[in-house]
Amino acid sequence: MLTRLAIRLVILSLFLVSCNFPWSGNTPVSETSTPEVIIELPTPTTQPEVPFETTATDTPDIIVTPIPTDTPGLPVEPSPTPFPDIWYIIQPGTPLATNNTPHEAAGCSWLGVGGQVFGSDTVPVLGLSILVGGTLDGYQVGSLGTTGMETNIGEGGYEITLADHPVDSSGTLWIQIVDTIGNPLSEKVYFDTINDCERNFILVNFVRYTSPWPQNSGWTAHLPIVIKQTTILNTPSP
Repeated sequence: MLTRLAIRLVILSLFLVSCNFPWSGNTPVSETSTPEVIIELPTPTTQPEVPFETTATDTPDIIVTPIPTDTPGLPVEPSPTPFPDIWYIIQPGTPLATNNTPHEAAGCSWLGVGGQVFGSDTVPVLGLSILVGGTLDGYQVGSLGTTGMETNIGEGGYEITLADHPVDSSGTLWIQIVDTIGNPLSEKVYFDTINDCERNFILVNFVRYTSPWPQNSGWTAHLPIVIKQTTILNTPSP
């Protein structure tokens, strides 16, 4: 009986020793903290960076050619203006203000322009239209003549009356050859008139253009010549 009691006391003492009472002087045993659970999120997948490669562009070399300054430039002659297949130019020596031999009886009561048109073979050309335009003494002028209609001037003569008295004018009148539908066959040639009863006939002759006009050519202005009341115009010689 005593033995059982002793065993019980020993067990009880051991139990009391192992218990932790608040009033006991033993150092409290630290509670073991529960470790935190860290959940790692999956790392987002990133595209690998592609290195940017630059292509080197070859810069062309600029070659500067020095311009010589000690050599003078040669003069450039202008290109000649091409002429149509049929083209007429003024005969050297005309326009010319001269005595009114085709209308001597009219005296000082007439002012006009006339002449002939010659081909490249110096033969008068018939049937060409001669147009005169511009202004004279403040009035508009517009008249048309035909070569071969005025034989008192020559075989291919033409004549256009401008006024009933001589008048001074400077470059306000022009004359031109045109075809039957009005296409020009010559440049407009400007001419002057003079208030002089002895120079009231303006002679204007045309010749067909065939080659560059030579210097000092043999062409001269041929004036009407009155022989026994018959007026003729000498044919120019080449």
